[in-house]
Amino acid sequence: MTPLRVTAVITAHDRRSYLAEAIASAANAGADELIVVRNFTDPVAGVSTEFTDVFCPVEETGAKQAAGVERAHGDIVAFLDDDDRWLPSKVARVRQVFEESTSLVYFCHGQRSVDEHGTPVEAHHPEYAGRDPSRFQEWNAHDVDGLFDRLWPGNNSSTAIRRTWAREWTGDLRTVGWGADRFWMAVALIDGRPVRIVGEPLVELRLHGENMSHSRDASPEEFRRRHALSSGRFARSCREIARIAAARLGPRAPLTRHFEERAVAFAFFRDLENGDRPRRAAGRALVGGPGFRDRGVLEASGVALLSPTLARRLLYRSSRRRWSLRAPAPPRARSPPRP
Repeated sequence: MTPLRVTAVITAHDRRSYLAEAIASAANAGADELIVVRNFTDPVAGVSTEFTDVFCPVEETGAKQAAGVERAHGDIVAFLDDDDRWLPSKVARVRQVFEESTSLVYFCHGQRSVDEHGTPVEAHHPEYAGRDPSRFQEWNAHDVDGLFDRLWPGNNSSTAIRRTWAREWTGDLRTVGWGADRFWMAVALIDGRPVRIVGEPLVELRLHGENMSHSRDASPEEFRRRHALSSGRFARSCREIARIAAARLGPRAPLTRHFEERAVAFAFFRDLENGDRPRRAAGRALVGGPGFRDRGVLEASGVALLSPTLARRLLYRSSRRRWSLRAPAPPRARSPPRP
């Protein structure tokens, strides 16, 4: 049997600092095709590997991934953000997973965290900690909240999809914009197609002041701006995914409800940070959002009903604490065997 060909689609917008490392990591992992989708055209210093260069001025990740999928020739498309690095075993493992199941359309794996210098660190933010993908086999298909909140380790650099299936979804991906990682997981479920999730780390996820860690290296004012911007982006993304789910599965489907509620929650954080009728947004988060099932939303909205200023201050402090990084603990020494 001819081995499946794996295309790496590497996306970048403005950032140049880590792109050469990302490209090299995909090549070293054995990608059959390299596609770089970016909004700048100057040469990538330090890269001798050939790649297909695709210019895309749109900032949103969805547009860049869609452009990469449409240019790809491989059987499998695996995404990589410009500031992350694939581990050497990545492509072989992706190829093995998709060869084991010819109907599989989506594969997501774990990651390990590094800092801006590539040094391993421990991240305690719930987006990366507290997930247990190994329990995916036990997942109840009706528990969509549990899937996305406790099992799914997703991000763009951990996502691999079957190209022929993905081509059908690139139009919707462009409307979603941000939240492309959530989009691929969601539409695989909407389509009723097989998916696989494992906790095995196959990528190094770089955490630094320019990516999703809004409070790192940020003043309270800068944090508010970053948090409001990203929350607005994800509110729109979740609304679009909810729209797609409602059209396919119905307005009362668990997947539709999940993304509608997440859209309300993200809109609350956006409005809170922008000072745009935050008490009204807090009430909506409690009633129309995840409300009492999401501790973070519950606490923030409850405080915001009393004092939006205090809620913003506590969010900043909480984010700094949750996004703190530290060196991983050394492995425990094994006890000597008893005589």
